[in-house]
Amino acid sequence: MSVKWQDYQEDDGRVRVLSKYLGVEKKINESFALRLHGVHDSISGATPTGSTGASGDELVITEVTDVREAGVVDLDWTRGIHKTSFQFAHSKESDFLSKGYAIYNTSEYNKRNTGVSYGLSFVDDEIKPSFFDEAETKESLDAYVGLSQVIDANTVASLNFTYGKFEGYLNDPYKLIAKDVEVIPGFFLFQEAPEHRPDERLRRIWFANVKRFFPELRGSIDFDYRYFNDTWGVESHTFDLEWYQKVGDKLTLRPSYRYYNQNAASFYFADLNGTDIDPLEPVVGVAPFYSADYRLAKMETETYGLKAIYKIAEQVSVDVSWERYKMKGKDGVTHEGAFPKADILTIGGVWWF
Repeated sequence: MSVKWQDYQEDDGRVRVLSKYLGVEKKINESFALRLHGVHDSISGATPTGSTGASGDELVITEVTDVREAGVVDLDWTRGIHKTSFQFAHSKESDFLSKGYAIYNTSEYNKRNTGVSYGLSFVDDEIKPSFFDEAETKESLDAYVGLSQVIDANTVASLNFTYGKFEGYLNDPYKLIAKDVEVIPGFFLFQEAPEHRPDERLRRIWFANVKRFFPELRGSIDFDYRYFNDTWGVESHTFDLEWYQKVGDKLTLRPSYRYYNQNAASFYFADLNGTDIDPLEPVVGVAPFYSADYRLAKMETETYGLKAIYKIAEQVSVDVSWERYKMKGKDGVTHEGAFPKADILTIGGVWWF
């Protein structure tokens, strides 16, 4: 059984998320094992709307308060060198409902030194903010294939590929975009309108991982690289590095560093000034598309932190970690204040019985 409490706090009193997590794993018999995971998130604070305001350079924010409750059930079926996992996930917020289904299979060959995995997942979402007359829906389907290999007694490497498709309502209903509209020559009227994204998105993800143990140092390295691109024009690279260091018999320290960068989506605009786009008459699924959501802008993030894991007894361990998260815009036009910086404190424990 594992428990976790996390406090995500952005600078300047922006968004705060308090999370509570509970996980339970139970081996039913030699063939089946059950895993249950539950999460409760309390979200509060303020987040940018995307609008630049009447002055053209404001950071317009809106208050946000919500509660998210989510759960995941996994059933693992092992038979010889094969293991199949069946998964159901459920997530609910005041304006959002998500249900997910997945099946994955892993088979081990070459004296269990080579693993081949593949799977499918399907997610069905319903979005209904208070200002919607009817709920909107979106669906996603992902196909996954992977390969892992034991290189030597101390090294394991893996590579996998995911191809996914999203369809339906892909807008963020709370994001706006600004434009000064010339109503008569020389006279402009400030307007805000909802963003307008495509109703389809295809994505491709390559992920590589290497783990190596160094006996002489009593430590191990865990390195990830992730490449992402999609039909919205977004391309990103993620590098993730962790070092696990044994200190004595009971303490393990894990410093970590993650770097991420992406270019902007093809339809990202800080505002619509100087364009011929009329944001007041969009047609679903038809260009022109536009969004001022900073998460689609050209930007980079860095995350660094330290985790300590202490083994109290043979079957009990506790851990505490702190991370610093920093996002920075790279396009020179998006308001720098839109990109958050945050501290993340996590306290947890694991009990085997």
